[in-house]
Amino acid sequence: MMKINSIDRCLTIIELMSEYPDGIRLTEMSQKLDLNPSSLHHIIHTLIPRNYIIQNPDNKRYSLGFRFLEISRRILDNIDVRKTARAHLEELRRETQETVHLAILRDNKAIYIDKIETPAGLSLSTYVGFATDPHAAAGGKVLLSGLPDKEVRRIYYDRSLRYYGTNTITNLSTLLVELEKIRNQGYAIDDQEYYEGIRCVAAPIRSGQKIVASISVTGSIFTVTMERIQRELKDQVISSAKKISAELG
Repeated sequence: MMKINSIDRCLTIIELMSEYPDGIRLTEMSQKLDLNPSSLHHIIHTLIPRNYIIQNPDNKRYSLGFRFLEISRRILDNIDVRKTARAHLEELRRETQETVHLAILRDNKAIYIDKIETPAGLSLSTYVGFATDPHAAAGGKVLLSGLPDKEVRRIYYDRSLRYYGTNTITNLSTLLVELEKIRNQGYAIDDQEYYEGIRCVAAPIRSGQKIVASISVTGSIFTVTMERIQRELKDQVISSAKKISAELG
């Protein structure tokens, strides 16, 4: 039981540190976790030599080490849909000259498992491993559209639909109507729902009949206009999604 408790404390520390990309001091961690500073110090300095945790020598703050990047890369490399989709993401990026994302739904969050930016395009704060509420993003809405309404209600049963941008859907009934529309038309649009000044169009990737991921194109409202979405982008995204789905089988 002692070993299990130690592992639990270790994981709790790691989860807390993941919320502080700029680092966190020992005293602050001790207060937030209600752990004895001495015990906390011992756990942290057990993880430092293996590069799971690093300490900034200037401000003495602790943050997660690069070992997690190595592990996450191995996990990502073992996700079949990511390996299958990579070439199609690159092709879609070349065709559209916009940022392309690949996302999956895990623990009620949209998780970005791949991203290809266009060199001269808009820089977004998303990254591989970025997790967010699915209701405010085109890719996330596509993923939710693969669930029955009762499952969507369960996801948002004890939490509100968080407001992100000008047009974020913050009402569950409105979201359910939107998801039915997405099922019927085969794609989703995010018109400044997550970021101000940003639009996105996404389509579902299927394995069999199940939606397993979403592929999306994201850019400025000045380059990703509603007219361009209807004229070409939605068809390009849908085509890429169908190619990936066909390879997944």
